[in-house]
Amino acid sequence: MEIGKGKILIPDRIAQGDVIRVQAVVQHPMDTGFFRDANANMIPPYFMKDVTVTYGEAEVARFEWTSGVSKDPMIAFPLRADREAPLIFTYKDNRGTSYQISVPIAFQTG
Repeated sequence: MEIGKGKILIPDRIAQGDVIRVQAVVQHPMDTGFFRDANANMIPPYFMKDVTVTYGEAEVARFEWTSGVSKDPMIAFPLRADREAPLIFTYKDNRGTSYQISVPIAFQTG
């Protein structure tokens, strides 16, 4: 597993003004800190805690997660595609590491 690797899914064809469904998933173990490994050692907590979504220059969503979120978490929400701009997801974990994935929002012509 490559921690922090992610994917954003948006429709193939987008027209200006469309309300689209955005889905994003990121690879992360999301360890709670309540479990033990095969040698009975505690697995320390390791989870994504802050997720910010920007569309162009504007923040359009913010999520605060806890260790209770499942492994390889997914987000889905509607978004009005009112301009061509990058859609950027920034994830920060409880160890201070930041991850980022993005996709361009571009309109179909013709």
